[in-house]
Amino acid sequence: MKTKDDGGRRDDAGPQDDELALYARAYRGVLSADELFLRFETSAANARLIEAAPERFDGAQGLGGRQLAEGARMAARRMAILLAETPTALREVLALKVHVFETLIELPDEVARSNAAVMVEAAMRADGERAGVVLIPLDAPFGPTQ
Repeated sequence: MKTKDDGGRRDDAGPQDDELALYARAYRGVLSADELFLRFETSAANARLIEAAPERFDGAQGLGGRQLAEGARMAARRMAILLAETPTALREVLALKVHVFETLIELPDEVARSNAAVMVEAAMRADGERAGVVLIPLDAPFGPTQ
């Protein structure tokens, strides 16, 4: 017989109610590449806006402005990772990943804060191979050595 305790947890082995709810939210929350990119762009832009005048946002959601700016950066990173996660051979989606990568590496201290840029770069390179696109770093020399 299966019984539940006050926390909604069953006494048998297997996924618990809270875990099943998480899985259902994950499944229902799948976004398209365009939606993920838009959320990345919005969160990254909001991080810059909040950081430019953090005092304007102090107390919002019970946090200081600098905390909210970091939260916006964290949200942008999550959208970047979700975008990177799904393999593709579509050049349009690859272009979104390239833009996200270029945006992340331009942010001061971003590579020190998070591995998101590294993960997006790895996904971008794998997708480039799938799409038959050779990605050349901008700082690399062009010519027969490539």
